[in-house]
Amino acid sequence: MNRVRISRRLQAVAILLLFAAVLAAPAAAERAFTPAPYYSPEQWLTIGGAKICYLDEGQGEAMVLVHGWAGNAWNWESVFGPLSEHHRVVVVDLPGHGKSGCPEGFGYTMPGLADLVVQVMDELKIEKATVAGSSMGGAVTAWVAIRHPDRVDRLILVDAAGTGIQNNLMKMAGHLMTPSTVIPLIHLVFPVNEKRQAAVPVSERKRVVLAEELYASGRKKCAALALARTMKSISKDVVDDRLAAVTAPTLVIWGSDDGLLPRAAGEFYRDHIPGATMVIVPGGNHTPMQWQPDEFLRVVNEFMAE
Repeated sequence: MNRVRISRRLQAVAILLLFAAVLAAPAAAERAFTPAPYYSPEQWLTIGGAKICYLDEGQGEAMVLVHGWAGNAWNWESVFGPLSEHHRVVVVDLPGHGKSGCPEGFGYTMPGLADLVVQVMDELKIEKATVAGSSMGGAVTAWVAIRHPDRVDRLILVDAAGTGIQNNLMKMAGHLMTPSTVIPLIHLVFPVNEKRQAAVPVSERKRVVLAEELYASGRKKCAALALARTMKSISKDVVDDRLAAVTAPTLVIWGSDDGLLPRAAGEFYRDHIPGATMVIVPGGNHTPMQWQPDEFLRVVNEFMAE
């Protein structure tokens, strides 16, 4: 048996053990959902009977920023202010994430989330925008560029999911996650390491705090549904054979030490979107706009000025 097969079997065993621990864990009491205010005044839209939270500041060419799986508006805190000095910047909490609710009958697929982002643009009278997405948000914004090319001025993909090149554990999680197991699994797999708090960006700590409050509150069923279904869609609804249709100028940004998505995924986007360029951010981790915001802003501002 070769090393690859052994590694895959060990990963499968690890996932099964985690799920066994999840199922054995006692249920926690629900708390009221009263998160701290965001760094910009919160605004709201109603879509499918659910309130969708967004931030909107600045003037000029519009930029729409989309967070990743289990993320929220805190992911963009470090770059929101500087970008809004020269652009109208909109940050959206996707359904079931952050402070947004769950629209009735919503499917939580990557194409469906892309259509929702465009629906938000419609509501805000934004005809065209630079759309930027991080991780799962990258998959969403890639689908925006594919399904709604006339609405996209530029496309920025930040350590983006959405291709068939994925971490094996993420693929496995996509097949196994259910609304009843996804939140306990997050607690087991993605806890904040208190010993490394000094190394974690403040915005990331705040993202985690808000997510933990959501998952412990009466809104956790909404969040669990969104998390489980979006993870399945990330693995299923890949963009591999559609990227040649992207017409927007595209920048791929990748953290040099991303531990969740391989650099090959970014290179796939670069090589299959006509004219796309790629920049590696040293020390950028999986969310370089949080870990290296100054370098992230430099790269984005150069791209926006072209």
